[in-house]
Amino acid sequence: MKKPVIYAVMCHKGGTGKTTTISALADAFAKLGKKVLIIDADEQSNIKTIFGIKLQNSEGGLAAVLLDNVNPQNMTVRVRENIDVILSGGRFMRDFEKTHANTPDSELLLELRMCSISGYDIILIDTPPALSLISTNIVTYSDYLLLPCSPDLLSVVGVKNTLNFVENIESHYKNKKIKISKVLGIIPTMHDGRRNLDMDILDDLQRLEDANLLRGGRVFSPVRIDIKVKTAQVKRKLLSESFPDSKAAQDYNLVARQIIETTEKQTKPHAVQSRPQEVGL
Repeated sequence: MKKPVIYAVMCHKGGTGKTTTISALADAFAKLGKKVLIIDADEQSNIKTIFGIKLQNSEGGLAAVLLDNVNPQNMTVRVRENIDVILSGGRFMRDFEKTHANTPDSELLLELRMCSISGYDIILIDTPPALSLISTNIVTYSDYLLLPCSPDLLSVVGVKNTLNFVENIESHYKNKKIKISKVLGIIPTMHDGRRNLDMDILDDLQRLEDANLLRGGRVFSPVRIDIKVKTAQVKRKLLSESFPDSKAAQDYNLVARQIIETTEKQTKPHAVQSRPQEVGL
């Protein structure tokens, strides 16, 4: 059975469009014929709101999978054609941090619990904004990281903090032969090409790629700012359902195709990457 490709959408800062990006990419992948599973690892459970999930599920979801060893297949909720979701379990996710903080190999628990999941081409993980034990689990479980970045300096700092977090995990576990996810790329969000600040931020992100600080990753095409994103969320609809021809919907469709193409290139044999350079922002 073909193993799904696992992408975690991660940034050490809130407000970067992380959950919006997850839902839009899931929708775009599904329209390309991919079977998608979203894992909501953020206790805020914004995925539940975006997809209009009305289940009063506060004790199940990912928390039950991690804490009670519940079969993850039993926790999936069908939200659209080709899209399933495992909800976070809300505040019960905090118990994972408390219960397993000092447990041996606790950084591998997500991979251990999710190994039985099947029937999907792509898994997307919505991560918490804080870097924590569950974040470490996500980095050791996923194949690739996608880093959303809104056009502000703090978001760029959040991207750099996430890159440092991954590098520290890699250094810490390098002798244990533990797989660490690769950074596939940065997704610039809420971009307005008319503003100098937005173009400056885009240049900053491009310098990270040029200096190989993304370690073979890339900067994807920017997703333009679009009021219709928020309008669709108020309607409890996906962007493509309410505004299929909107700027942001078109941009996310393009980024989804770029992600698939970049992933295919990453899986092919390639030359050893050059050493990362230092870049100031």
